[in-house]
Amino acid sequence: MNGAIQSLTTVPKREIDELQQGRFRTGAVLLAVVPNLHAAKSSNASLKGAYAFSSQGFTEVTPDISSAGFVPWAEAGLVVYDGHGNVPSGRFTVNTTTAKGGSTQGTFTGTYAVNGDCTGKVQIDLGDGTLFHFDPVVERSARVTAVNTDSGTLMSIFSIQKIRGEGDTAEEK
Repeated sequence: MNGAIQSLTTVPKREIDELQQGRFRTGAVLLAVVPNLHAAKSSNASLKGAYAFSSQGFTEVTPDISSAGFVPWAEAGLVVYDGHGNVPSGRFTVNTTTAKGGSTQGTFTGTYAVNGDCTGKVQIDLGDGTLFHFDPVVERSARVTAVNTDSGTLMSIFSIQKIRGEGDTAEEK
C-alpha cells in the first residue's frame, strides 16, 4: 500500500475527532463573521460630500522617455460625490517624469455606482474626451479605496478620505 494512503488509514480515531472539532470551531467562527460581511449595505448615497484623494503608481511611456517602458507618478486632489451617482466636480495635481516634466493640474466630472456589497464603478471625465475608470470599495461612508482599471496604468491604488465640514456626520477613522 502507498505510504500516504497507509498513513491516512492508520490515523488514530482520537486525532480524527480532534481535527473534526477544530473544523467545527473554524466553521462556527466563519459563520459568525460572514453575516457581518453581508450586513454591510452600501448605495450611491454612501458617498456624499467632498473627499480628498491621493495615489501613486506607474504608467506606460514610450522608450524615448524611459527605456523601462514606464515611469512613476503621484497624484492628489479633491472629488465631490453628490449621493446620487454623480461626480459634479473634482480637481487634481499629477507629478510624473514625462517629456514635459513637472506637474499637471486639471478638473473633472463623472459618474459612479455603488453596489449593496460596497463595491462599485466610477468613471471620471477630464472634459477633453479622456476617461478614467475605477473599481472602488466603500469601506465606510468616510473612506474609500479604489483601483484604476484602465490599461496602461500599473499599480494605481487610490486612498480617498472624506473631508469633514460644519455639520458633517462623517465617521471617524
